[in-house]
Amino acid sequence: MSALSKRCEQRKAEAQALAEKYNAGIEEAQKLNNANQQLFQAFTKKKDQYEELVDLVKEEEGVQEPATEVVE
Repeated sequence: MSALSKRCEQRKAEAQALAEKYNAGIEEAQKLNNANQQLFQAFTKKKDQYEELVDLVKEEEGVQEPATEVVE
């Protein structure tokens, strides 16, 4: 095998290794993005439940939010 052929094979192997590393990084980023979306959905659900409870407490205690007036 000539020197140029050896260099070509070496570069090919280096490029393949970098492509695999890049693809693994993309896959990991997608996993993190999916986990983040699930976490955000769980947060939104809990926030909505909290707001519902706050409204029930206000209703139970007879607390009304003050009306806002626009003063010109």
